[in-house]
Amino acid sequence: MDGLRFADPWLLLLLAPLVAVAAWAWAARRAGAVGFGSLAGIRRAGPTWRMRLDALAPALRLVAAVLLVFALARPQRGSASGETQGEGIDIVLAFDVSSSMTATFAGSTNRLQAAKRVLTGFVQSRERDRVGLVAFQGSSITLSPLTTDYDALAQSVDRADRVRLLDGTAIGTALGESVNVLRGSGAASRIVILMTDGENNAGEVQPLAAARIAERLGIRVYTVGVVGAGDQFGRGNANVDEASMREISGITGGTYSRAEDTASLAEVYATIDRLETSRIEGRTFTRFAEMAPLLLAAAAAALLAEVALRTTLARRYA
Repeated sequence: MDGLRFADPWLLLLLAPLVAVAAWAWAARRAGAVGFGSLAGIRRAGPTWRMRLDALAPALRLVAAVLLVFALARPQRGSASGETQGEGIDIVLAFDVSSSMTATFAGSTNRLQAAKRVLTGFVQSRERDRVGLVAFQGSSITLSPLTTDYDALAQSVDRADRVRLLDGTAIGTALGESVNVLRGSGAASRIVILMTDGENNAGEVQPLAAARIAERLGIRVYTVGVVGAGDQFGRGNANVDEASMREISGITGGTYSRAEDTASLAEVYATIDRLETSRIEGRTFTRFAEMAPLLLAAAAAALLAEVALRTTLARRYA
């Protein structure tokens, strides 16, 4: 819906004293008129062009002041539109493909196979979202920029473990690269879903430093810990630094989740999907253009016109 609004409408109250000053000046000008015994000759002669210009100069100053007040109130013209469900999300999947991910996860499958299956299903369930892929071990690599070519992206997920990277777990480096993929995005929601089965032990970027960058850029980070089935105390047989994962996600407004089998891993991604969808569903996004610069230019032009009149045609001589 197109329309005009003021970002600071309360500043329009400044128009009241301007009106009062203009009314006082007009009254003072009439009160200062010179009396004549007969006005018939003056009426026939009419006002001279110099008299008209002399009256125009203060009018230009008043116009400039009014325009300045409107500019200070920041008029904006634009549109507002509703965002439909599932639109406006840019997602980067940070995928740990280190050697430890080949450990048994549940049954005859391993963590890597289960992760590929879940990520492929997550990608292929998208409709309008753009998704990117970053694979990491001791370093990281962007296997796919943000795209809606879900078939090609699913193939990249399947081949993610074939890239040649130093072994290890560079969580900070992977998160930094994922944030960089989203840096230029203008989507309503930008998220990173980082999956790992280990703790940061490689790379020069610390995970919390990368999380702080994501926070400043308004990017939420969801962390997922892939662990083995827990014992009676809930401890999984994996070296996931869960405290660090919770801190990373907490800083950016995301969540940390642990997965002990393929089903729970799939549910983690489905839950994140629902969370992000609910964040933008029913929201209204507005795009307004600032009109203040145009009004300021018009006010300056009015003042320049007044100065030009005062110094030329309407100049007063002693």
